[in-house]
Amino acid sequence: MNAIENYYAGREKLDNAYYAEAIELFKTSVELERHFKPYECLYRCYAALNEPEKAFESISESYKLNSRNDKVALEYAKALAYCKNDLAAARNILSEILERNKTYKPAERLLKELLKK
Repeated sequence: MNAIENYYAGREKLDNAYYAEAIELFKTSVELERHFKPYECLYRCYAALNEPEKAFESISESYKLNSRNDKVALEYAKALAYCKNDLAAARNILSEILERNKTYKPAERLLKELLKK
């Protein structure tokens, strides 16, 4: 299978909560072709399996590959705030999201929450 086929097979496993099987497919996908989406999915798998360090590494990599994807940027900001306690970096990312997408409510809500801390 190629990278895209592995990605979609991994999505099916992820959607059905077969996280360990999904992880292997997403890892194969990124070995064949680095792309932000499989890393985002790895983040979701590792988070579901309560592996915060691997989850953080995965969302970090996803963000590095596509920092302009609002959903990925939001998840990265959450990880920075809640896993690494780096509120300043999280706020900066959320501000960047809202500069390009002023109506993105999840980023707006999280930024308001983090500004209270």
